[in-house]
Amino acid sequence: MPEAISTKLSPLTNQDSNYYAEAISENNFNADTEFCSRAKLACSIGSDAYVTALVYNKYGGAIAPLEKVDQFSFFRLSTLKEGNEIHLSSLKVSLPFRAFLPSQIASKVPLTSEGIAKIFPQSSKEDTATTLYYCNAAAIKGELKVCPKSLEEMISFSKSALGKNKLLALTSKSTKGSASELKIKRIKQYDVEKIVACHEMYLPFATYFCHSLPSSKIYAVDVVEPSTGAPVNTVVAICHMDTSAWPEEHVAFKIVKLGPGQGEVCHWLSEIDVAWIAGGE
Repeated sequence: MPEAISTKLSPLTNQDSNYYAEAISENNFNADTEFCSRAKLACSIGSDAYVTALVYNKYGGAIAPLEKVDQFSFFRLSTLKEGNEIHLSSLKVSLPFRAFLPSQIASKVPLTSEGIAKIFPQSSKEDTATTLYYCNAAAIKGELKVCPKSLEEMISFSKSALGKNKLLALTSKSTKGSASELKIKRIKQYDVEKIVACHEMYLPFATYFCHSLPSSKIYAVDVVEPSTGAPVNTVVAICHMDTSAWPEEHVAFKIVKLGPGQGEVCHWLSEIDVAWIAGGE
């Protein structure tokens, strides 16, 4: 289990979790400052552009102005060649720390603006709107998607989407080399047919946008300093080989200068992304 995930385990006891879950079921609970502190949540952060910018960077769409997107966040598969010099996009993302909700509580929280506002009155609709939009949007053709509100839900979805009970979690090693010129030293392609990619989003509790797209490939890429060859990082890249079902306005197409179905689109995993693949029988 990568540290980015394991550090988000809820500190609440099972007894406390059952108590709060029952209170939510009875419509008799609002997350106050004491609860948010005990559960290690970020119930109020104030409207902040980085919440929206995070989603712009990863998913694009008609609402994403091109100037708001890292121009190196999407690329073609041809970029991934040993010896190639690349500009690595920034792997750093500024989101407040939040723990997962225990599964008993998470199952009671609806992913709607009204539901979040009722249980978490300190949060603002501006902060949560983009997350809820993507979580509730219809899946594109061939896509399986969910926004897990607990680690249990994330793992359950990944097992179901991959058709396996044993999973391997992949993340970029660190944020070293972010937004700098580097050289590709070595590339490892994982021989898997399916991938579940999970991108952290903002809600008062840890939540992710997890999806599995057909015809995707995943790589671990060792990058080094171009002049000295000194090791810098091992970064995970995902390439979506079939983009025919993607909307024409997806910002990735603006960057790689293609349209739907005209070629593959790749992207790096940032510090708050994780990919799940089958880990064996």
